Amino acid sequence: MKLYTLQGKLFPTPPFDFSKSLHFAGMFTPTEDEQTISGFTFTKAVYLENQTLAFRLEDEGTVGEPVLSYTLFAYEKIEKETESALLDRIKFFLSLDDDLRSFYALGREDPEFTPVLEDFYGLHQVKFLTPFEAASWAVLGQRISMKVAHIMKDRLVEAVGDVIEIDGVEYRTFPAASQIKDLGLEKLLSLLKNRRKSEYMMAVAEAFDGVDEEFLKNGDIEEVKEWLMDIRGIGEWSAHLELIRGLGRMEELSQHDKMLFECARKVYGVEIKEEELKRISDDYGEFKGYWAYYIRTGC
Repeated sequence: MKLYTLQGKLFPTPPFDFSKSLHFAGMFTPTEDEQTISGFTFTKAVYLENQTLAFRLEDEGTVGEPVLSYTLFAYEKIEKETESALLDRIKFFLSLDDDLRSFYALGREDPEFTPVLEDFYGLHQVKFLTPFEAASWAVLGQRISMKVAHIMKDRLVEAVGDVIEIDGVEYRTFPAASQIKDLGLEKLLSLLKNRRKSEYMMAVAEAFDGVDEEFLKNGDIEEVKEWLMDIRGIGEWSAHLELIRGLGRMEELSQHDKMLFECARKVYGVEIKEEELKRISDDYGEFKGYWAYYIRTGC
């Protein structure tokens, strides 16, 4: 089948190290095997604007002057509106517009954290590709092993996701909220084989299918958190995963993140108390999510 393509360049906010983004994407278990990473090239599919699309990114710049060349793929002509939406999705997914200079200035005043900062210098947060995918993973991953959660996710992708083939490789999209909603609960149950998770997934799909994504990304964070926690199956932990990894809301941390606490002890010493760690994180202000992201990435 014929593929339509569009090419161009993106200019991330420096410093930006694409190799670190690729390394993180390659080790991020929730999206394992859902993209191709070859050298300094990244290829992935997405369902967007009611169209199955894919994008390929290749590094052409430096950390100080970053440039990513892109190729967009589709089986139908890519209209300007769709092109713009996909480029916005790519930039959001890889946090290309995040300006980390103030974060780095704060980090250099934190002697224990400085080595972590140096290790990951130029790493912009790699999110889930869509906010709905992040919320879905939060529901699927509750109280079960990551392996079992990934099996459930794979079933959804295989049964509901769309496929686009590029250079002999098939790329599958994670379903949109509307696609899950249209399945109906019983069909979803036949895929997940877990009634509670199926009910939660359906509640998440119904909520995300009707929400304005701009509200989630830019609205008052307390209102967004309240909206999330009104969804059946979304608790405090899941809401914070969505805020940070699905929406890039880096200004707040969960107060019940035991894994972050354990990782932070490797940086600040095993004797540090939670109260002291909260004071340190608060010093990072709007960048406290980035502080946590770097600590967890190096854990």
